[in-house]
Amino acid sequence: MAVAKRANDRKARMRKMRKDEIGLKKELERVASRRRALGPGDPVAQDYVFDEGGGRKVKLSQLFKGGKGELLLYHYMFAPKDAKPCPMCTMWCDAYDRIEPYVRKRANFVLVTKAPIEKLRAWARGRGWKNIRLLSSSGSTFNRDFGVENKKEEQLPAISVFTKDRKGTVRHFYQKSAILTASHNRGIDQLSPVWNLFDLLPSGRGEWLPNYEQ
Repeated sequence: MAVAKRANDRKARMRKMRKDEIGLKKELERVASRRRALGPGDPVAQDYVFDEGGGRKVKLSQLFKGGKGELLLYHYMFAPKDAKPCPMCTMWCDAYDRIEPYVRKRANFVLVTKAPIEKLRAWARGRGWKNIRLLSSSGSTFNRDFGVENKKEEQLPAISVFTKDRKGTVRHFYQKSAILTASHNRGIDQLSPVWNLFDLLPSGRGEWLPNYEQ
């Protein structure tokens, strides 16, 4: 009887939250639907050139590989003067590197930073990254043009979506920034499993911030 009662109690606790959790799922779907309805976005003004290391340069239009017309581009906070990149960006990108093989089945995925490519690649080796494509926008106005760099060359976290149509036109479809307003700076935490796991805990996410755990 005791076992059956505990099982019933567990189900009752789950039922209390089910309506809210279904509502949250529907709200996320509604927002995603509205985002898709925004239209294709503006054509990119120039075909930006990135440094991939080893003397290799690649244009934005060349990042669409495998016949895929969609590109996810993470703007990694790592300025040329920084000794280390943003720890929170690093937490996100640790996860992105592991899931990149799954993502590439649907879309291309790259990481772009303003720091020189040699600096980025050395950091990536230390983190054990093996999958995500690493690029540097050093020497270009890419970061400034897309609002992820201020006049002091300080970097801001965001993820952009670009598309390329059959005519070869590259468009900036959307950008999701961590910084929504001065008081709402959790614009991309849905893209990290860490925060969502913490939300399941009785203690919640609290004020926890990552550093360089590994």
